[in-house]
Amino acid sequence: MAFTRLFKALAAITLASSIQSVAAGSSASSDSVCANAGKCVPFSIDLTWGPSDPSKAISRNAILTNGSLPGPPLKLKVGDCVDFTVHNNMPNVTGIHFHGIRQNGTPYSDGVPGVSQYVIQPGTIYQYQWTAEESGTYFYHAHYKGQMADGLYGAIIIAPADDAKTPWGLIDSSAVATLKAASEKVEPVFVSDWNRRTFSEFFAVEQAANIDGACSDSIVINGYGSQYCPSAEFIASQASPLAALVLNGTSLTSKGCFPPNSPITQGGQYLAFQNLAALPDDFYNTCIGYKGANYTTVVDAKDGYKAFSFINSASIPLVNIAIDSHKFWIYEVNGNYIQPQQVDQVVVANGDRISFFVKLDQTPGDYTIRVANAGLNQVFSGFAVMSYKGGNDQVLGIESLNYGNQNTTEIVPFNPALAAPYPPNVPATSADRSFVLDIQKSPQQPTEAWAWTLSGISSYNQTNDDGQVPLLFQDVSQIPASDLILETLDNEWVDLIIKISGPIAEPHPIHKHANKFYMIGAGVGDFNFTNVADAITAGYPFNLQSPPYVDGFTSIPANGNGTWMVFRYQVNTPGAWLLHCHIQNHFSGGMAVAILDAVDNFPKPPSDVGHVCTGTGKSNYPGLNSTLSSGSGAGYGSGSSTNNEGVSTTSSTPAAYTGAASSVTVSMTSLALGLLALAFAL
Repeated sequence: MAFTRLFKALAAITLASSIQSVAAGSSASSDSVCANAGKCVPFSIDLTWGPSDPSKAISRNAILTNGSLPGPPLKLKVGDCVDFTVHNNMPNVTGIHFHGIRQNGTPYSDGVPGVSQYVIQPGTIYQYQWTAEESGTYFYHAHYKGQMADGLYGAIIIAPADDAKTPWGLIDSSAVATLKAASEKVEPVFVSDWNRRTFSEFFAVEQAANIDGACSDSIVINGYGSQYCPSAEFIASQASPLAALVLNGTSLTSKGCFPPNSPITQGGQYLAFQNLAALPDDFYNTCIGYKGANYTTVVDAKDGYKAFSFINSASIPLVNIAIDSHKFWIYEVNGNYIQPQQVDQVVVANGDRISFFVKLDQTPGDYTIRVANAGLNQVFSGFAVMSYKGGNDQVLGIESLNYGNQNTTEIVPFNPALAAPYPPNVPATSADRSFVLDIQKSPQQPTEAWAWTLSGISSYNQTNDDGQVPLLFQDVSQIPASDLILETLDNEWVDLIIKISGPIAEPHPIHKHANKFYMIGAGVGDFNFTNVADAITAGYPFNLQSPPYVDGFTSIPANGNGTWMVFRYQVNTPGAWLLHCHIQNHFSGGMAVAILDAVDNFPKPPSDVGHVCTGTGKSNYPGLNSTLSSGSGAGYGSGSSTNNEGVSTTSSTPAAYTGAASSVTVSMTSLALGLLALAFAL
């Protein structure tokens, strides 16, 4: 049996080698990926397709990574090289993206089929190789169509260099060593929506009914969670007052969602083309309910502080996070240290990673971690538990966030516009090139509510994932001009001016592959300029002194108006990349463009791209001393986290919110507070 498996693996490697060599053709260089393998840390994942664990959350067919969901974390230190091997034992093709990782010199490892690689075929082995250049929290996830929604994701934690400057002294100058120790044991926490349907099934329903789907079944934390079915009265009592205004006399569905025929959220022009008979009852209108377990992390007050990195791997919702009776010291956003902010709540958008310290100074007990959908599209939440050692399972704490994302006390939210890099890091004062992009429903598909464009003209076609020779493997001089392909020159500074059409401007989390950018400005209203210089002359405010430095940012939501935002980045990572919305059905609906960075210095992939090399390196991550064995993910356990079966999770009104409706103090949600600040009125 073992011999048969080995034979198949060797055959797969040989086949992959032949495919890649032929595919590369004249574009391939003589450089070899495997020439570097001896110094690289080996890390392997084994992908299978099968039912998820029914004790944790709704069970359905999903992508299991080394038999689990999420997959095992990869821990490295700045300077480490990794050989990341994928054993595709699924019946489906795939590709793995390393979200936020700068692929300088390794553009063939970005993991986007049709752009930087061919798909990984079923029954084959494929290896990525890259070097950890920047510290922080990142993650690997599927980048073939909407497969991320099927559970393929895992954390990447990169420790800083020994001489790196850290902001610990700005948080607590008397506890620098304690904060450093906590940061070295940071716990990654994935937050996602989890649906009864696979993504391909979900998207097929969306297309058949001709709707822009925005209704999920549940929120899960590290794969654990329940589908709650509270009463209509409870849902209405927890919802934002703005929801009632937008609904204009209609009601939320039994799953807490805006109805699929709402002209405000769907667009009145599409209602005549809907086929709501194609919607299954439980897609919007029937809440089935499911009692799963709650994720529990155990903390020890003796440690002083606990560090978390919350990662939003959701298909649809932006999420707001709070822990009863605990404040956060946010110190890192999207893998970059920031000037710390002490807050009560933080919104984490799709694809973003927010790292923070929690001071462990409360009475030992169990404190609820609340994760609420931060948008108006649906009223629902997920829950986890932070359990102090010695607390005897006693539930304690005062909530600041209800089931519908409304504040129950006065709070300080995280302000992403003030997330200045630490140490200071500024962009160029002007750009060499500007691109104007316009997020809207696809003008070329005027009857299809699910179709989007980022360019303002065409929808990105995800059939490119399957049939197109990857852009990286093409002769860049022969790639036809298109509104879906942007081209830049080496070392230029580029402005991406992104406009979001109204009258309902949804929040769109836009992610750029390859390298980070500076978020220099955003606002509500028209932006009738083709460059930032003219906008500054006209009095528009921009932040060129301390702008956030990130790989993803979310547009301001607006009702009755359009919005805009501007990203500025330096072309210092040549290759073929994507810029896209991280809401998975928006991405699949066409909200993406490709960027060919540095066409005057365009890289040529090595001839052995995807080959399996023999790495023998060791990770320099603090506390990891053993060589990682291929295929095992050795040394990457779940820390102190446990599953607490005693936590109450029901499929009706959450126990944590029984009777809370009468005592809720309505105030502006932290999402609005955080995102409206992005007007950058300096």
